[in-house]
Order: sequence, then structure tokens, then C-alpha cells
Amino acid sequence: VTAVPDAAVAPAAPAGGEPPSGALRERQGLLAALGARGVGTYRVPAAEEYGTLLRVCGPLVGVAAAVVLARAIAEGAGGAASGLLVVDGVSADQVRERVEAAIESAAHEHATLGADALAGGSALLASGTYGELLGNVQATVQEGLLAPAPPVCDLLGFAHGPFQEIVARDATLLALTRADAPGEGELLDRLETMLVPGRHRLVRLRATLPGALALLEHQALVGALVLRAIGERRVDQVEFPGRGADRALYGVASLASEARVELPRTRGAARLADLTWPEVERLRASGCTTAILPLGSTEQHGPHLPFATDTLIADAVAVRVAARLGGALSLPALPLGCADEHLGFPGTLSLADDTLCAIVRDTGRALARHGFTRLLLFTAHGGNYGALRAAAPRLAHELAPLRLDVFLDAVYLTERLEAVARAHGVTPGEAGQHAGELETSILLALVPGLVRRERLTAGLVAPAVPPDELFYPDLRRHAADGTVGDPRAATAARAAAYLDAWADVLVESWSAPDAK
Repeated sequence: VTAVPDAAVAPAAPAGGEPPSGALRERQGLLAALGARGVGTYRVPAAEEYGTLLRVCGPLVGVAAAVVLARAIAEGAGGAASGLLVVDGVSADQVRERVEAAIESAAHEHATLGADALAGGSALLASGTYGELLGNVQATVQEGLLAPAPPVCDLLGFAHGPFQEIVARDATLLALTRADAPGEGELLDRLETMLVPGRHRLVRLRATLPGALALLEHQALVGALVLRAIGERRVDQVEFPGRGADRALYGVASLASEARVELPRTRGAARLADLTWPEVERLRASGCTTAILPLGSTEQHGPHLPFATDTLIADAVAVRVAARLGGALSLPALPLGCADEHLGFPGTLSLADDTLCAIVRDTGRALARHGFTRLLLFTAHGGNYGALRAAAPRLAHELAPLRLDVFLDAVYLTERLEAVARAHGVTPGEAGQHAGELETSILLALVPGLVRRERLTAGLVAPAVPPDELFYPDLRRHAADGTVGDPRAATAARAAAYLDAWADVLVESWSAPDAK
């Protein structure tokens, strides 16, 4: 169930401004991937609320969709219903009329219920199990007014802790009443006798629809009250106080995203970072003698991608390669590389060529001591190629008898990745040499919470100079924001194709009889 419009249908520009194209395309790509696995999609019309902290229509249509789908399943319809059908003898027209009446009651019957009452120590009262359905009603008050969410109290349970807590202070109690709730009116009458006049206020927010449909009326009524209160307090619902700072938790979804992207091609891959020493010992005893060392970097990737971009990509590619080779151990990606060309951007870290090669040498010697006989080395950062080309023969000699295979054909790899981009309608210029569509699409799949979608802008798409002159000695001379490519069309749906192509190139190179 989603409010994301179909990719084949151009959505109308929402009243609050058009949503970021990158985020929209990412969601559409994920839905397309789900559809390919046989997942059905039931769309609801709430996409225009994208970009605000408070959603008013979303909870309403979400409840309606849940009712429709539950009824369809219960009746054995075999698929999603096309609209709000007759439920418990109530038609869609009747539901609409009652929702409109609830909104009107906020303007007339509850005209004096303002922001201070809603945000200043209010509580929601409900009977039976209805209180379990009020999570979105609580969130509407909290997100709309940036105030504590009002607690939900059962009418009978209110007599204990909740009542004692408000006895000595002002409080507004919002009773979400239902016409078909047995005994509810009598309980509220009794509760009202306990309240202190002038200190406590009991407001009955009435719903007439039966069963769970009452939630549609209550959500609409509270939404209308909160919208009015937002106007009173002038709460900014677009540039809210914590906007941007919430990435730390929103990004948690990315912890599972790598597994989602990698699963079809990485089952059975062994990652050293995830293992214990006895597990590595058993892995060696089972015949594992090959290790893969991916090289990354800590460098700028435009205003929209994190410094860890190359390292994250290197790790994802290495795990794919390990799974395909079978019996190979994927080492942690080295997060530092030779990145002098990006030092014009604050935060970039860079190693000297000799330092990088010394790390590779020392890593190989440690592996040899543990019985490994082959080390496969590749880089996801272009700036490492020069140091590796110059030092590869010497490193191979110093590490013998450990066999060192270094992938150095950056031109061929680029051609293969650009071919994938073209197959998906992306030009090589858009795919880009740095922080363009290609890398952004991969990061949207691996760590979507770290991609600053609101900052996706076209960088240098058609460089007038060759790569060496473009990047060296300082990329910032030619690409002011550090982006070479156009990330705006990026989507997580293309990430697997790029990662697969990258892994294919490495496996082909290292599996060839004359691989060196």
C-alpha cells in the first residue's frame, strides 16, 4: 500500500511543491523491483503531502485502504478491491459525508478548542480496544504542533494513574466517542463528575460510523483541529526544527538495504569483518586460500554523497566477487586511498603512494602467515590506479609465494559500466566519472539514508578536458561542487545491475588462465 505514483504516470504537481525527483524515482524503482517478484501494489492518493512533517490525508487514506483490503481478503476476493466498497452496511458516499461533517464540526462545534488546549497537557480517552487504533491521532498532534503526543487512556483505567496525575493541574480531555460503543456514554458521564470545574475540560469528539470506520471521522476531526492550531502558532511544517538532523535514525533502514540488494548474488560469501577467529580457522581448514582486498577512499563525492562512497562500493563489489568465486574471503575495504586530486575539498584524506602500497604488502604478509596463497586486489577509487600500476610488479615479488593479482584495466571496467548505464537509458556523461548517476544509484541501494536527495544537481556532464587533466592536480578547478556526472536520475533499482557488471569484470579477469 503506497502513495507513490506509478512511474508510467506523470504525477500532477502537488500543492506544496514537487517532490525531489531522486527520492521519487528511488521509490518507484523499489516498487518496480517488488512488482518483478510478484508483489501487488495498491495505490492511495496522498503523494501531495510529501515533504512536510505532518501528514493529514495520509492517515485517512491509509485507514480506508486497510479497511478495503481487509474486507477483500475476508470475502475471498482474491485481490485488492478498487475502492471503498460497502462495509458494515455503509457505502463510500456515506463515509465521505461523515468525514466532511467531522471536519465541519471542528469549525463550528469545537471552534474554541485551540492550540493551547491541544498541546498543553491534553489526553485522549477511548473505550474498549479502540484506543489501540489511535496511534496516528496521537502523532497528528505531536507532529503538527511539535508538542508531546497526548496519552491514550482507557475510560475505566483513567480513574487510576491518569486522573490522579491531572487532579492538581489544568488538562483538556478529548473523548473519542463512538455511536456503537456499549456503555461509553454512561462512563463519560461518571468521569465528568470527577473533574474540577475551571481546571479540567472534557470535550466529546463524536463519530457515527460503525466499528473501525469511526477512526476515519476521528482522524479527520483531529486533523482539522490541528491544522487550525498550526495556523495559530505558525508552526513551519516544511522547515521544521530537526529537519536534516533526523538522518541518523532515518538511515537505519539502510542496515537492511545491502542485504536486500546483495541477496541474489552473495549467498555464501564470507566477510572477515563478520567472522570470529575460530570461524576463520575452520574456513581455512575447509580449503579457503584466496582473499579479496577491496580498496576504497575517504574523499568528497559532491554535495550529495558521503565521504565513504568508494569504500562502501568496494565492499559491496568484493562480497559479490567472493560469492561467485566460491571459497574466497572478502577482507574489509581499505577506507583510505591516494586522493590528492580531491584535497581541494575539506574533509578529504589522502595517503602517499608508498603508504598505500606498504599497507597492501603488510596485509598480504599477514594473510600468507595464516595459510592464504592468493590475494586478489582491486580499487573502487580511480586515484589508486597510478600507485598500484607502478608498484604491482614489486609487490608481487615481495609477497611471493603468495600470489598477488591486481586488477588494473580501468578503461575496460568503465566501458562495461557505461554499457549498463546505456541499457537503462542513462548516458555516459550522466553516469559520470565521480558522484554521478552510477555511484549515486549504488549508494541509494546500499545506504539510502546517507544520500542527500535534496542536493541532487547536475555536475560537470561533458568535460572539455581528458580525465587526467580534469582531475589533476585539483578537480575543484573544473568541477566546483565535486560532481562529474548528473545524479538526478539515480535510482536504487539500477544498483544491482551496476554491481553485477563490476563483479563480472573482476571474476572474468581473475578466472582467466593467464590472470596476473
